[in-house]
Amino acid sequence: MLIEFSVENFRSIKEEQTLSLIKDSPNEMPENYFDPKTPNVPELLNSAVLYGANASGKSNLFKAMDCMRAIVEGSFNKKVGSELPIEPFIFNSLTETQPTTFNINFIVFLKIDESSEEKPVRVEYGFSADKNIIFEEWLSVYPKGREQSWFHRQYNEETQNYDWSNESPFFKGKKSVWKQNTRSDQLFLSTAVQLNSEQLKPIYEWFSKKLRIVGRDRIDNFLTIKMCEHNQGLKKIIISLLNQADIDVDDIDLRDSEFDFDSLPKDLPESIKNKIKEDLKDRKEAYFIHKNELGKPKSLPLDEESDGTQKIFEFSSLIFVALSEGSPLIIDELNKSLHPDLVRFLIRIFNSEINEKHAQLIITTHETSALRKDLLRRAQIWFCEKQADKSTRLYPLIDFNPHKTREDIEESYLSGRYGGKPILKKFVLVDELKKVLFED
Repeated sequence: MLIEFSVENFRSIKEEQTLSLIKDSPNEMPENYFDPKTPNVPELLNSAVLYGANASGKSNLFKAMDCMRAIVEGSFNKKVGSELPIEPFIFNSLTETQPTTFNINFIVFLKIDESSEEKPVRVEYGFSADKNIIFEEWLSVYPKGREQSWFHRQYNEETQNYDWSNESPFFKGKKSVWKQNTRSDQLFLSTAVQLNSEQLKPIYEWFSKKLRIVGRDRIDNFLTIKMCEHNQGLKKIIISLLNQADIDVDDIDLRDSEFDFDSLPKDLPESIKNKIKEDLKDRKEAYFIHKNELGKPKSLPLDEESDGTQKIFEFSSLIFVALSEGSPLIIDELNKSLHPDLVRFLIRIFNSEINEKHAQLIITTHETSALRKDLLRRAQIWFCEKQADKSTRLYPLIDFNPHKTREDIEESYLSGRYGGKPILKKFVLVDELKKVLFED
């Protein structure tokens, strides 16, 4: 479960910006929040929605989170001399040469000592880095509500080595070995896990296995097809989900892929051809079964269904995994190819009794119907706005103290009251445009 994520000096984000899933004080919409039953953690929100104009930086917040995840996951196997995927804010001469900082708070099941059982624990982890050096890295856990600093290292430019501090005795293992084997362009967390730190493994795996971030591009439907193929119960649930989303489908038929291998270029190396054949050997294609006016089944390939139908089908596996694990699912521009009612439908799934394990859905969207009453609490609504210096500001709706019953939040947003909306200027090059379009 995600509590907060902060980032500073990444792409359009100049100063530190924080996305929080901590519940605000009113108790309306109880289905939209939950008690994580974790020491030193308040009630958390099941979902959050980010709004903002194009180029305001909404996507960069998710890219920052994905960048952090990628560095954690790939750090140990990083090649010497290769650069870290850091992208600082370039519209300022100072930030361009300064490190980027990531910090995240989340809940994970940890075993604090050998005699204890795994329990949900708040974890705070972060690091500061440029393309070549990890300047600082820290990890704190809060098993009983009080901080245990498991490690904190800071790069000393004079000695070109690290100063270590605040190491809790509860952090066990071959720490000296792990330190010696961590290069200045690698994360200690990742190195320690690869060298068999059982204590740190759940924290590492939260990044590598639990934190799922989906960009704007379409995703492969492979996972959903596999679910349908190997679990008839899940297949029925997926069909039910499609039906509830007003997508009329009676069944899903899975057939062997009909890829024409003869269509591959003649000069393609045989090794590549064999790899393609191997990858597609057990690949299935989905056909949706619909009934005609006589009740007879008719099949339609998935790629001939509407974009919205395809997208719901693709997302359904990610949704089920998140719901079954109680993990965060982060989707950039969920509204693409989806009807507004479908966006609201997917948000409601996470804000409902179905979400027993408290999975969290965090999305960016331009679809304002999600702002209508009875869907989201005010703390679940966030805005991104581009500042005069081209940097991104992230802020929640609660900063404006809107009245929970009398104020029309959708209308207020569209009118510009909360910012986060494009400011359209008069097109001034009318004569020049006419010349280009209409004159020879």
